[in-house]
Amino acid sequence: MMMTGNRITTVLALVALAVTGFGSTFAAKGKPLKVYILAGQSNMEGQAKIETFDYIGDDPATAPLLKEMLGADGKPRVCEKAWISYLTGSPDRDMLGEGFGKLTAGYGSRSNPTEDGGKIGPEFTFGLVMEKAYDGPILIIKTAWGGKSLNTDFRPPSAGPYEFNEAQLEGLKKQGKDIAQVKADKAKATGRYYRLMIDHVKKVLADPKRVVPDYDLKAGYEIAGFVWFQGWNDMCDGHTYPERDKPGGFDEYSELMSHFIRDVRKELSAPKLPFVIGVIGVDGEEATGAIAHLRPAMAAPASSPEFKGNVAAVETAPFWDDAMEALLPTKAEINRRFNAAYLLTEEGVIENPEASGPGWEPIGTPRPADRVWRFMSFDPQKKEDQLPKTEKKRFRNVMLPAGLEHWHTPDFDDSKWNSGTAPIGKGDWRHRDIGKATVQSKSEWGDGEFLLMRSTFQLDKLDYEAYRLSILARQGFDIYLNGHKIHTYIWWKDEPFYRPIVLEPQHVKHLRKGVNVLAAYANVEYDRRTQEPHASIDMMIEGITKEGLANINSQEYTLKQMDKICTRQEQKIIAGASNAGYHYLGSGKIMAQIGKAFAEAILNMEKQQ
Repeated sequence: MMMTGNRITTVLALVALAVTGFGSTFAAKGKPLKVYILAGQSNMEGQAKIETFDYIGDDPATAPLLKEMLGADGKPRVCEKAWISYLTGSPDRDMLGEGFGKLTAGYGSRSNPTEDGGKIGPEFTFGLVMEKAYDGPILIIKTAWGGKSLNTDFRPPSAGPYEFNEAQLEGLKKQGKDIAQVKADKAKATGRYYRLMIDHVKKVLADPKRVVPDYDLKAGYEIAGFVWFQGWNDMCDGHTYPERDKPGGFDEYSELMSHFIRDVRKELSAPKLPFVIGVIGVDGEEATGAIAHLRPAMAAPASSPEFKGNVAAVETAPFWDDAMEALLPTKAEINRRFNAAYLLTEEGVIENPEASGPGWEPIGTPRPADRVWRFMSFDPQKKEDQLPKTEKKRFRNVMLPAGLEHWHTPDFDDSKWNSGTAPIGKGDWRHRDIGKATVQSKSEWGDGEFLLMRSTFQLDKLDYEAYRLSILARQGFDIYLNGHKIHTYIWWKDEPFYRPIVLEPQHVKHLRKGVNVLAAYANVEYDRRTQEPHASIDMMIEGITKEGLANINSQEYTLKQMDKICTRQEQKIIAGASNAGYHYLGSGKIMAQIGKAFAEAILNMEKQQ
């Protein structure tokens, strides 16, 4: 690690770690509880899956780090003297919640705030470093939510209200927006997550023993450091930062960050609290445009005389894995092949699975390609059910036209509906990355936004080990089997291929020998530029034998499929990533190094004081 002034640039060398290790010792009695606060957006949440940890050991420079992350059983280490309280989840969907306990892996991004999400953020190795450096107890209080900005969501009180610039106001007027309402909504959102963060920290510190059972009341606690890891949403915000593609275009971020540091210190009565700013490192050292211009603005407060010696900016770009990034298209193709029930060729034709041996197979007769579907489309009947065509997330339940209340039940009369084979669709649905792949609809959807569709198939046996729904759909849907809802999806999908959805026993029980009715409720999507509709939908139920499951779950099968796409060395690199680039590739290796660097930055500031 090299230091220039208060700005810290971290390199990949981990020689000192190899010599010292982290170790695990019990806290010395009578030592105060050291409290570290971690906050930010999705990269602070952490998207690195535990399954990516093995890749850390493939690099001699980081292999010692992996050894310290794992226990003797090969599983992620559970700290003996470090605990964590983690607040996350949506307050708007009544999902705000806290997970807490001894620090280990699993305190990264969580769909359920109270349950292990199988991922890490910076907190895991941050805590491991601190546990090694201090012989007393440690508490990490983490608050993080994806998609949050400093200019609005985490806006500190002393920065004042969010002010719309003239260009923003003019744009809103052209869109026909109610300016007063827009301002009211912005005022309501401003600082909301800053307050949630502060309130949670104070709640935890009001009763540390709730999280740290062995907390020594006499020894007390010390708020020892704060880490901020954010930036993506501000980087993308061309309205708040209209000059973001130019040097100096993010100067306002520097001002907001300084306000944030002052306000946090004031709220927590810690005027010299060591503060780390994690500087956005997406795209690595070669980043250009807005990311490159945001970095100096994020780091600027650390160079201010006001914060000399107690604010440090940690550059995360050096941890970016260029080899891994270069293989993202290959990873996307692998995911497409393994996550698709069926692929589409460049001509839009269904490609049969390339399984070597038994696998999933469509159940019932006639075969899916030959089944006749009855279908009809309609537009929302009520004004409140309508959405502007610019809204992408469109799936919602609307009032049905009269006489269609029981449209999904087996005995419903659909004889007056249109008929044809699937996919049923309209418009041109092309893959955003695979430009030549497109969906060829066989039956025209109709004029309405919503579609109701039904088909029947004959089933002679029910002796499969498992069943799945394989579905092609552009937007959300409700699926019914013999009148019972078996699946709902409420988002959109950019991938034009058949997705597999394994059916649970409570859904499989609705299958029966004889005639079965499969039905769907779906809607189109509108092109945001042309407002032309596009959609396609098709589906089938498939089964797999016990032998087939053993085959597709075998390592031999997996390697055969991957060998068609890339080399074994590339496969190892790809296995080190789990998702998109702006989440640091979902890489355990990248995130583990970042967490360690954050901890070392605070320890360096402690030495200076």
